[in-house]
Amino acid sequence: MGNLIGMTRGTIKYGYAFGPRVLVGPCAIGASEVFLDTGGKFVKFDNDRQIEVALAADTALFGWAECGKFTASSTEGKDKVMVDISCESVYYIPADAAVAITMRGKTCDLIVDTNRQRIDVGESNEDVILIVDVDIANQALYVRMNYATQYQAGIV
Repeated sequence: MGNLIGMTRGTIKYGYAFGPRVLVGPCAIGASEVFLDTGGKFVKFDNDRQIEVALAADTALFGWAECGKFTASSTEGKDKVMVDISCESVYYIPADAAVAITMRGKTCDLIVDTNRQRIDVGESNEDVILIVDVDIANQALYVRMNYATQYQAGIV
C-alpha cells in the first residue's frame, strides 16, 4: 500500500480509507462526547449502551463513528450517529510516536489526549487495533479493529 495518492499533499484527512463497510444506527451518543477531525473516531458502549469515544484502557470496540468534528449534547442520548462496525474497514489515523514498517501486522492500543484519539504504538495491553500499513512521512497508520477484541462477552 505505501502512501496513498493525496495522503502526503495538502491537508491530511484522517478517517475511512478503504474496505467493506457495515453501517448501523443511528446510535445514541453519550453526553458531551467530543469527536475531532485531527484523530480517530473509534467508539465503544458506555454502561447505558450509548456510544462514546474509546479510550486507552478500553478492551472492546464497537466501531467507527461516522461524523465530522462534533461535540455531543450534554443530554445523554440526545444526539445520534451512524457507526461502521466492519472489522474489514481500514482507517487512516495519526500515531502518538514514530512509526516503522516493522509495525505492519501487529496489534496495539488507542490513546486519547486533549480529546484527540490516536494509535498508541508503544502499548500492547488491550490490543484493540491491528496495524495494516504505515505512512512514515506523516507518522500515521492504516488500521482496523482487531477481530479478537471487537465484542465483549455474551448476554449472560
